[in-house]
Amino acid sequence: MNYSESIQNQYDWSNTAPSQAIVEAIAAIENVDPIALSVEKGWTLHDTVDPEALDTLLNEGSLVSVSFTIGSYKIQIEGKTLQICFN
Repeated sequence: MNYSESIQNQYDWSNTAPSQAIVEAIAAIENVDPIALSVEKGWTLHDTVDPEALDTLLNEGSLVSVSFTIGSYKIQIEGKTLQICFN
């Protein structure tokens, strides 16, 4: 799938859970409250990945690269950088 837009932010994963950052970023793109995101989109982050495992993996302090798709969004995390690609 080709994506026409993306957002990118840097995080300190010891202060912000990656799962929370992903949900909040997608909610901002969709202009909805993060709590309402699952109702609006019909899916949750948990449908694609285990949020606790993702948070633990990225909070280990080592340089980690993770990439997955949720709905129409491509999520990429490289170290402290979260990038979300979308149309």
